[in-house]
Amino acid sequence: MSDQGPENQAEHLEPEAPVRETRTLYRHWMAALGGSLMLAGFLAFVILLIVDFTSGIDNPYRSIIGFIGAPIVGITGLVLFLISIRIQVLQARRRGEVVRFRLNIEPSDPRYMRSLWLFLGLTAAFVVVFAYAGFKGYETTDSAQFCGESCHEVMGPENVTYHNSPHARVPCVDCHIGPGAGFWVQSKIDGIRQVLAVATDSFERPIPTPVESLRPAQQTCEECHWPQQFFGQKLVTHNYYRTDEENTPWTVSLLVNIGGGNPRTGALEGIHWHMATTNVVEYIATDKDRQDIPWFRVTAADGTVSVYADPEADYPDPEAEDTEIRVFDCMDCHNRPSHDFTPPAVAMNLALSTGKISQDLPFIRKLGVDLLNAEYATTSQANASIIEGLQDFYWTNYSGDVGELSAEIGQAEESLLNIYNSNFFPEMNTDYRSRVDNLSHFVNQGCFRCHGSGQVNEAGESLPVACDTCHVIVAQGPTDDLSAIESSVGGLEFQHPAPIGEIWETVSCTQCHTRSSGY
Repeated sequence: MSDQGPENQAEHLEPEAPVRETRTLYRHWMAALGGSLMLAGFLAFVILLIVDFTSGIDNPYRSIIGFIGAPIVGITGLVLFLISIRIQVLQARRRGEVVRFRLNIEPSDPRYMRSLWLFLGLTAAFVVVFAYAGFKGYETTDSAQFCGESCHEVMGPENVTYHNSPHARVPCVDCHIGPGAGFWVQSKIDGIRQVLAVATDSFERPIPTPVESLRPAQQTCEECHWPQQFFGQKLVTHNYYRTDEENTPWTVSLLVNIGGGNPRTGALEGIHWHMATTNVVEYIATDKDRQDIPWFRVTAADGTVSVYADPEADYPDPEAEDTEIRVFDCMDCHNRPSHDFTPPAVAMNLALSTGKISQDLPFIRKLGVDLLNAEYATTSQANASIIEGLQDFYWTNYSGDVGELSAEIGQAEESLLNIYNSNFFPEMNTDYRSRVDNLSHFVNQGCFRCHGSGQVNEAGESLPVACDTCHVIVAQGPTDDLSAIESSVGGLEFQHPAPIGEIWETVSCTQCHTRSSGY
C-alpha cells in the first residue's frame, strides 16, 4: 500500500503537452514585406515577359530587367519571408508553443489584419514602383546618354565622336550588345569590372581597343548593311591643301570599287569581295590592334584555299588549338564606324574646303596642323595654347595685315577649337594616334596590312597592291574646282600633290605620312 498522498501522486503525473497554437504566416511584419516583394517580382516578371514576347524589337536591357531584375526582387522577398517564419518559430518555442501555420484570413485578430493590410498595401506600392522603375530603367539604359554620360564618364571621347558620327541615331547597345541573352550577360559581367576600375581610378588611358567581346558584324552591322547590296562603284572627291603660304588646293576624285557580289552578273568583285557571303578570309594578328598580320587564309567561293604567310615573321602555329584565328568581317576595315578621331590634316582640309577656315590666311593649313598636333596636358591648356599660337603667328609674321585678317583669324580660332575638342582628349590620352583607322592607307597601314606587306602563298605570289585594285583616279589637279582639272573616266596615273618625283611608287604612304606627323 502506498503511503503517497494525492499531492505526492500529482507530482508524478506526466507534464501537460505544449499548447499547439495555429498561426497565420503573415503575423510578422517581415513576412508581409517578403510576401509583397515576391508578388511584385512575379508580376513584374510576367508583365515584362509578355512585353518581350509581343514586342517586335529585341532589347537587351528589357531582358536584364525582366529576367534578372524581377527574379532578384522575388528571391529577395522569398528570403525575407523564410527569415520571418524562422523568427516566428523561435519565438513560439521560447513560449513553449508548438506552431502550425495556415494561410487563412483571421478578421477577428487585429494584429493579423494590420499585417494583412500592410502586405496588400506594400504589394500594390511595389508593383507600381517596380513596373514604373522597370520601364524607366529599360528606357534609360537603352539611351546613348546612359552609355556616354550618366555612368560612363570615362567614355567621354567615345561619346563626343559618337554624336559626330553617321551612326549618331543608332543606340550604343545595338552595336555593342545587340539582341540575345549571351552578349548582354557578358557585357554586364564586364561592366562590373569597368565600374570597379572607375571607382578606384584604375582604368586605362586610353580605353583599350579593339573591343575584345564585340559580337560578330554579321549580327550587328548586317542588320542594316547586308552583303547582297555591296556592289558597284562610288565616286569620292578629296580636297587637299598644301602646307605653303597660299594653302594651294589639290583635288583628287576617285571611283572606288565598292564591289562585292554583283546581282546583275553574279561576279564577285571589288573591295567587298572580302565580305561576299561565299568567301571566307581568316587571319592571325600578333598585336592587340590587329595591325601586324603575318598569316592569313582565303577560302574562295569554289572551295579553293590559299594560305599567305610572311616567311620572315614569327607567329603562332595556325594548327595549334590555342591559336586565335579571326574570321575577317566588316570591323576589320570599318573599325571606327561610330568613333572616328579625325587626324589634323583631314580636319583642316575639310574646314578649308567648306569655308569654315579661310584659305586667305597665310600658312593656315600648316599652322593649324601643327597647333592641333602639339602635345598638351589638358583640354583647357590646349584651347589656350591654340588661340595664343594662332595670334602670335600672325602678329609676329603678318602684323601689317592683322587688322584686315581679324575676322578670318577669329573664325579660324573658333574652327580650330571645335576640331580639337571634337577629336583630341588629352586627359584620356585619346586621339587619332591612339585610335587606329583601317579605312585608308594614310597614317595607318589599312589595306596594306595584307596587300604587299610580305605575305606570299606557296607559289611566292602576294596579293595585288596596285592603286587601281581598289579605286580609279578619274580627276586630279591643283584646284578645288572640279570642272577645271584633268579628268578621265578611264583613269589617270596618280600624281603626288607635292613635288617628290616618282618616289611614291617605291615606298608606302605610311613611311612619310606617320601617326606623329598628322599628315
